[in-house]
Amino acid sequence: MTTTQTELAESSACTHCGARTESAHFCPECRRIQPVPEGTDYFKFFGLPQKLGLDEAQLEKTFYALSRQFHPDYFMNASAWEQQASVEQSSMLNDAYRTLRDRTTRVKYLLSLYGYKEAEKKAPPDLLEEVFELNMQIEELKAARKTADEDEVAEARAALEVALRSLEEKMASIDGRLFELFVEWDNAVDEAPNEDRKKSVLDRMSELLSHRSYLHNLVRDIKEL
Repeated sequence: MTTTQTELAESSACTHCGARTESAHFCPECRRIQPVPEGTDYFKFFGLPQKLGLDEAQLEKTFYALSRQFHPDYFMNASAWEQQASVEQSSMLNDAYRTLRDRTTRVKYLLSLYGYKEAEKKAPPDLLEEVFELNMQIEELKAARKTADEDEVAEARAALEVALRSLEEKMASIDGRLFELFVEWDNAVDEAPNEDRKKSVLDRMSELLSHRSYLHNLVRDIKEL
């Protein structure tokens, strides 16, 4: 891309004809594909506000429609910068859809946009005693395997299966509380700017994700035993 084309792209103008594109995927005048504007987030890419309560069916429909429009095969005879733009758009589309279609990855991404790094995985305070007992059960199973005592292995395994079901139920409960905050976040976005309220919701979602990640790792460890 020439210096002039780069300057046009950075000013939200078509890299081909110079018309204002307003971050559109294609120029409204000449219909040429455009590079992804710098700083475009996944929500903006799909033309969405930074809300968590998405219409997932519509998101999927938009994804497939754009996939056809961006496919590099359609630009085999186009200019080099159009071919590059189609690759950029396709890559961004796939990453954005993969992230936004799942509610958990969607909220993680939103938190990252607001400067939240992945929180340290912490056990929920009300489960500390249960987590301690669970770790003891895991060690008991490992010890039973070392002694090759089949009865003790079976007993330890049965106890862990009960604990596993309990953990999965608690993860579902955390998910429910997390997804309930989606409505509160979306309402905060719609209302007059209230950064304190938005930060409060973000803080609570970050904490719940920390608890969820901790339990998810425990569940994974048990299943791998």
